[in-house]
Amino acid sequence: MIRQLILLIFGFLAGFQLAFADDPPDWSSIESTFRKEKSAFREIADLAEFIDQNFRQDEDKTAALYWWLGNNITYDMQAYRQHGSKRNESPQMIIERTFKQRKGVCEGYAGIMDSVLQLLNIKSYTIGGYTRQGQMISPIPHAWVAAKIDRQWMLFDPTWAAGSIINKRYEARFDPAFFMVKPEQMRHTHMPYDPIWQFSELPLSHQAFILHKFDNKKTNASFHFADSIATHIALDLTDQMLAEYQRIHRDYFPHEALNIRLKYLSDNLEISRYNREVELLNQATTSYNNAVENYNQWLEWQQHNGPRHTSTSDQLLLDSGRQLANSLTVLAQLQQTSFELGKDVRSLNKAVNSLKKQLEKEGLRFE
Repeated sequence: MIRQLILLIFGFLAGFQLAFADDPPDWSSIESTFRKEKSAFREIADLAEFIDQNFRQDEDKTAALYWWLGNNITYDMQAYRQHGSKRNESPQMIIERTFKQRKGVCEGYAGIMDSVLQLLNIKSYTIGGYTRQGQMISPIPHAWVAAKIDRQWMLFDPTWAAGSIINKRYEARFDPAFFMVKPEQMRHTHMPYDPIWQFSELPLSHQAFILHKFDNKKTNASFHFADSIATHIALDLTDQMLAEYQRIHRDYFPHEALNIRLKYLSDNLEISRYNREVELLNQATTSYNNAVENYNQWLEWQQHNGPRHTSTSDQLLLDSGRQLANSLTVLAQLQQTSFELGKDVRSLNKAVNSLKKQLEKEGLRFE
């Protein structure tokens, strides 16, 4: 998402610029350094290498990256009118396409910045949320970046560095106003969906942000955001979405911006749950098929060698039982499945229990 109602934003910018850094970057010097590079950067790694070789301090490297994004990536108005990136694109696909085409929306800007910072060994995250533009809350999802500079978390909006939409037309113009903003000031215009990304022990509530009551004493419950972020990052993607969904619900305030995010998380959690069920069903089916194969080999051995016990025949029977036990264990995790998979799960359960009875007749026991 890019800024609209630009005239209403200027009142915020004047106050923010004083808080970015005691010594603002020399943007003209950064521009001069890039002008010396005659060849275009073909890969994201090439951009990271150039910045690493030409700038020394982390703040200087981050400023160089911010300048490059603001002056080389054009905002994609067509994608904006179509409400963002294609639904079937992964975050990495969005980043690579934006870099290659030199145009994109906020996901691409933030994704490239985050990717390059990580290549530069600067700790960073992409943050999702919504924004205040003047006196209006925009419900359109937005993305920006957090980076740890000199042991302090600072925030950056590379999309808003590139230009603005004025009278429904995009005007490219580098704007450093949202470079290296302190978290307590960034939340005047940028509200993360998940409170952990406010980098605050007392995060602002969604209600306070939406109603523009920054002096409101009502906040989210106090928590140690560093520990919360570390715990969150350690989760897999599905559990991350579930944790965010739960935190948003605890601080829910009726507004389109939050409803959009909750629906997105709910839809993706449903997809993840279905994919997980498919994965489990495939695992259970594979184990069952292996059990059948071992059992058939055991029957074939019996037909050729008689009912006597040998280490070979016993091992075939034990392998069949082990595989069937694996299938039973996995099927136990599929007690409540989606309607689409219910028939397949019931069919497999029937086949597994049928083989189980056969193996139990041969002396095997299942816990």
